[in-house]
Amino acid sequence: MQLYASKKRKLMISGLLFVGMILSFFDRVAINVGIIPIADEFHLNTSQTGFLISIFFVSYSLMQPLGGWMTDKYGARVMVTVSLFSWSLFTVMSGFAWSFMSLLFIRFLFGLGEGPFYPASMSTIRDNFPEEERGRANSFFLSAQNIGGILGTALAASMVVAFGWRGMLPLPGF
Repeated sequence: MQLYASKKRKLMISGLLFVGMILSFFDRVAINVGIIPIADEFHLNTSQTGFLISIFFVSYSLMQPLGGWMTDKYGARVMVTVSLFSWSLFTVMSGFAWSFMSLLFIRFLFGLGEGPFYPASMSTIRDNFPEEERGRANSFFLSAQNIGGILGTALAASMVVAFGWRGMLPLPGF
């Protein structure tokens, strides 16, 4: 018989993963909101802006299977922590980009850093929730994607208007 986390621990895990996923989607949509001023600053054409937006998803999708393997090897807690730290670092680094190529490279690294978060989160839910509670825990976690997209778009737009595209990212704009 496998023992699972207490109710208090499960609530904390659900809440932290939920907030993490909201932040994840905020970071994903922020570039879409800021792409016009980014394109203006770096004199980008439409192909370059499309590539800049897409490069994250290329590295993110490449990293997910590897992130699952790394989660099995190093543990979900380690991989969630590494992922949160690395994508936070690359968010800040995005604000310091000096050219199209530097921002493209940072966005690629951003996808690599964020890639393990989803598989590590799913593993965390599996390890802490009994089978009869996993559907609810997964759906709560996944609902953060839509909430993060909605809140992220609105917040990023108001931050771009108030502080510029660099100011929507933590630290560089201030």
